[in-house]
Amino acid sequence: MENKNFQVHFDCGSSKIRAAAFDKHNIEKSFYHESNFFNNHENIVTEIQKIISALEEDTKEYINDINLIIDSHQMLSVGISVSKKIDGSKVEKKDIQFLIQDAKKQVLRNYSIYNIIHIIIKSYKIDNIEYKSLPDNKNCNLISLDIIFICLSKKVIEYFKKQFFKLDISINQISCSSYAKSTNYKENFSNIENLSFIDIGLNKTSILCYNKNEIISLDVLPIGGNHITKDISKILKLNL
Repeated sequence: MENKNFQVHFDCGSSKIRAAAFDKHNIEKSFYHESNFFNNHENIVTEIQKIISALEEDTKEYINDINLIIDSHQMLSVGISVSKKIDGSKVEKKDIQFLIQDAKKQVLRNYSIYNIIHIIIKSYKIDNIEYKSLPDNKNCNLISLDIIFICLSKKVIEYFKKQFFKLDISINQISCSSYAKSTNYKENFSNIENLSFIDIGLNKTSILCYNKNEIISLDVLPIGGNHITKDISKILKLNL
């Protein structure tokens, strides 16, 4: 494995691509580039190549893998509760891992056209008493987890993998842009109990709701700024 100093993140939106390279040893040392605005992905590989070349020149490192941040109207969140009897034994990590794997299988079985991007444990319930984190050295008869899975269409994932593969670049990790941004922004509102973030993109709108700093839901509407602009253009008889 190559010993690289920089980690590269690509945020691929419907109308613009942004990318940054962060020094693993000095977070203050970073480089950022973005594409021009575009209406479709016809030349997306060319735009990615321009940014890759610029970052390679900045970092003096060859880029062959990246972390991808994307949003899509083909995204959904699934909430699920799972439980396990352990008959008075101490709760261990293997019990939690078993429940998470069981929940993942259920989600992937029922939503087979999606891949799971984020797994968020909302709460732990030990003998019906709720905890926000797993308590240490706790014996119980029944443990339950409330989990939210943020999922993204396999077609969307394969599309982006194919575009980067054309440039001999592999994708290490995929994150949901709206969720990643909201986890950062909500730190500025730590005293507010109920909080919502509305992220309006070109072709979709994401709505994330938090209660007491914990995510409650993520909803995605297939309507964005592009649809609003077209409606205004039509009503006022103005060109786009």
